[in-house]
Amino acid sequence: MPPSSKKRRNSETNYQPPGSFYKPKRPKLAATELEETNMDSNDAADSEYDNPIITSSAPDSPRFYDDGPRSPIDVSQLSLPNLPSLPFTPTRRHDASSLTSLHDSHATPSGSSMREGPHAPPGSSPLSILNPSPIKTQGGRPRVKKAHRNPRGIMEVKKTQEWQDKKHAEEALRAAEEADRKMKAAEELKAKKDAEKEARREAKLKEDTNLAHQVLRRITASRDEEGFGFDSLIHFFESALDLEGRGDDSQSRATMSRFLQGQAANLASLIFQRAPDDQLDVFLQGAEVRKKLEKEGQAIQELLSRKQGTKIHDLLDEFNLEALEKDLRRDAPLMWSILTDVSGEDGSRRKKELVLTTICAMISILRSQKSNSFQVVMGLFLLGSGASKREIDVFAHAGLSVAYPTVISHIKQVSKENLKTLTSVIKLFMCSLVWDNINFAFRVDSQRLNSKDHFDSGTAATLVVQWDPIKKQNAVHGTLPLSMKPPRETTQVPIKDYSSLLLPTTEDTAQLETCLIWQLKQIILEHYPHFHHLKHDFPSEPPADTEQIEPHTTLQYPLPAMHEDESTLDGTIKIYETLLGVLGMTDEELKAHGLVFVDGDLLTCSLIDKAQSARRNSTEVLASLQAVLPRFGLFHCKMAGCRMCVNEHWGKPNSPHPGGLWWENTNLLKRKNLTAGWQSKKASPWKPSHELIQISLAAHIQDAFRIHCEDENFEAWAKKATMEQFDALATRVYNQLFTSKAYQQEKQKEYMDTVLCNNILYNCDALFYWLFVTSIKAGNIGRVMLVLRVWMIMMRAPKTMPRYADAIFETLGRLQECPEDVQKLFLHNWLVNLTGKPNRFKEVDLLQEHQNFWLKAIYAAKGSNASWEWLSMISVCIYTLREALRSVQKAYKTPMYGTKHTVPDMSKEIQCIAEALKDENIQVYVPDRPANRGVDPVRDLMHEGVKYGNKRSAFTKYQESNAVWSNHGSVEAPVQVPEDVDMANDEGEDESYEPSKEDLADDDEEPYDMQDYLISLAIQACSE
Repeated sequence: MPPSSKKRRNSETNYQPPGSFYKPKRPKLAATELEETNMDSNDAADSEYDNPIITSSAPDSPRFYDDGPRSPIDVSQLSLPNLPSLPFTPTRRHDASSLTSLHDSHATPSGSSMREGPHAPPGSSPLSILNPSPIKTQGGRPRVKKAHRNPRGIMEVKKTQEWQDKKHAEEALRAAEEADRKMKAAEELKAKKDAEKEARREAKLKEDTNLAHQVLRRITASRDEEGFGFDSLIHFFESALDLEGRGDDSQSRATMSRFLQGQAANLASLIFQRAPDDQLDVFLQGAEVRKKLEKEGQAIQELLSRKQGTKIHDLLDEFNLEALEKDLRRDAPLMWSILTDVSGEDGSRRKKELVLTTICAMISILRSQKSNSFQVVMGLFLLGSGASKREIDVFAHAGLSVAYPTVISHIKQVSKENLKTLTSVIKLFMCSLVWDNINFAFRVDSQRLNSKDHFDSGTAATLVVQWDPIKKQNAVHGTLPLSMKPPRETTQVPIKDYSSLLLPTTEDTAQLETCLIWQLKQIILEHYPHFHHLKHDFPSEPPADTEQIEPHTTLQYPLPAMHEDESTLDGTIKIYETLLGVLGMTDEELKAHGLVFVDGDLLTCSLIDKAQSARRNSTEVLASLQAVLPRFGLFHCKMAGCRMCVNEHWGKPNSPHPGGLWWENTNLLKRKNLTAGWQSKKASPWKPSHELIQISLAAHIQDAFRIHCEDENFEAWAKKATMEQFDALATRVYNQLFTSKAYQQEKQKEYMDTVLCNNILYNCDALFYWLFVTSIKAGNIGRVMLVLRVWMIMMRAPKTMPRYADAIFETLGRLQECPEDVQKLFLHNWLVNLTGKPNRFKEVDLLQEHQNFWLKAIYAAKGSNASWEWLSMISVCIYTLREALRSVQKAYKTPMYGTKHTVPDMSKEIQCIAEALKDENIQVYVPDRPANRGVDPVRDLMHEGVKYGNKRSAFTKYQESNAVWSNHGSVEAPVQVPEDVDMANDEGEDESYEPSKEDLADDDEEPYDMQDYLISLAIQACSE
């Protein structure tokens, strides 16, 4: 800060400083013409020299001859001498051109008459006017412009946030630098102290070491030399440890014991660090180490042993390698440490702990054959994986498994345990039965009289615990007493008020239409990627109020397979009685249990109905099948619906005209030709037909949305469509291409487009089928019933599937006469869910088909060991063996034998069909289409099926008969069948199904990813 000014006295009030106190005012010369031009062209009015300098009122200072004002000089007449080049300082706003011109004009001519020297009058030179340079012409240092001080402005600047932030940043920087300086100083001081401390410690250690050496020398020195007189150091240590307690000083022995408890390991480590390596080997082979390892080996043996009477199910449930690893670390630390060090660093992808745990398990069976808990689980795993006897024996010799006979003995134990479980389950809960035929081809290489190739038909069954939807728990005994089923008094049980079943009600029709539109939207959202932004707003279920099965885990238990053919009436009765005998059910227990649902195909239900009719007068509950309530399988019905759709819309093979499933399957998708059509004697295979409908329907819906979209660029419109626009378009598509009404409208046109009409009917039938498929998967039994009511009518069409129509009609008729509780349990147990998760439901008969697959393809004995005794024993253990598979794979953290199954992408196939539909205008009205003359129109199965109700013979077997029987003797056979008699096309109607690994992909609980491996093993075993 500058010093404050001195306060003046009153006598100095009139004091005035001399004139030299202020700087001499710069002479203001008259502007030359050149300066005026320069100032005018560069607007120099804002120069700092434009403001006049205020002169002092004090007396003037001495004046020199060159301080006065000068008269204007005519620059043009001057002849200036050559001057040294001076620095050129341009003013603001001077551009480069003007500065250059001015600099050139300032060159002074030689021979000037002006006076040279340090005191040359500057006013006489034009440089002082044209170029206001800070250099004084009189000499001296350059004039430096002082900064103008503005205290108030500075204070205002300091109040700004920018100034404060800069101030804080500088303060923080200074504080950080100061902290670093102090830290470095502290570190240097600490390092100095540590060095001094380390030096003192080293000196102390050296002194202690020298002192210890002196003590060692005194231990073996004689007493004459002031030593202790021990013969050797080992003699001294043996005496100091006093293992045999010879010493008298108990306090010293206690001190030694305390020392060894805490420092024995460190002392031994120090000794072996100094000793040669061979001494360590001698120690490790000594009795103490062997004693320690023996103790830990005994601990491992106890860990892998089980108590007598332990169930195999409990052994599988408790199989956990991570828990075993923790126990081994705790009870055998030395063994675990040795194995860990020997195995080296963790450089392998294998998990070291799992390998070491397996090694310890292998050691346990060497100590005792009874310590084989690990090996028993691995043996069951190998058997469940389809390993042969030879492979199991190899693993047994390696210590990883028990021998094959031991595995079989444990399987027999598992079978007995499961049979006990079956009897206990049916005595606690209400259960249902499902059975199906299973066929085996027994091959014998060296045939003899009593051993030849033969084909056997048997039966496999399953016990299923029923779910009570009212109490939301597993149903118990007495939930459905026998009194809820009306007694059978006639051969044919009439159905009262069957007229209500002829057509769906108005309410059912509205709900079905809502469900169909929802299904239409769901398909296009799933297979057309440009609508994916609408998925999160799309409801997971249709808005229709239909009956939904609550997700729950269905308990099911396989029953022993039996060599009994179910295709006969006697065989069906014997199967029923045998199964109840295995379950230990008597008449009294069956009365306490209540009604028993029996699921199966149409043949099973038909045979049960005949058996009940034949034994309707029996008083025994078990023998009369009074407790049985048959229920046809929805999976077989689904296959029938698929075959109905494919057969009706297959088209004419090798036809040159587009349209029909044959054209899409063979010409577009280039797939193997299927056996389809109503004229075919062999039923079309379900799996390829199912997949064909799935791809074709998605393509038809995509093309229909494109046709009825208001925008020509359907793809661009779909990307920005709102949910309201999407709903409106879906409704328009449904009404124009997916209803019978749309078909009737097209049919009534002057020129009927047969290809378009056939396409509309196919869209309707395929959409019905796919709604049935998704409804089963979702467990929505209400939607399933809606489709069944429609299929019941469609299957009444001539030469289709009248037996399935009768089965649906009879089931619906029986249900409406049953109490509400029976209806609830009947419907809510028609599907099973083995996972308890949503969208994981499947049909009961499909569950049995999967059981048959595992029994036939995986667990059936090969060669001379194949027998029904083996199948009966192993069939009860199917889920136990699969549990062994999962337990071992989970313990070793290994995936299935293959990648996780995903449905192959079908977008290319869908796009291929959609483009063909667009190119051929299949779903657009073309009155003069050439193909209309070569394509046969398909039938409206709904319209044809309705006609059945108008026949005189319709539903005669379900009506009460008023006929009076009389004996007229022999009567000649009728020459021809009346036209009104319903001739059922029974040929090939029974749906045969052989499950494959692809079919198991629909079930999350099925380890279908293992099928390639397991089936290859089965084929290999058969070839051997």
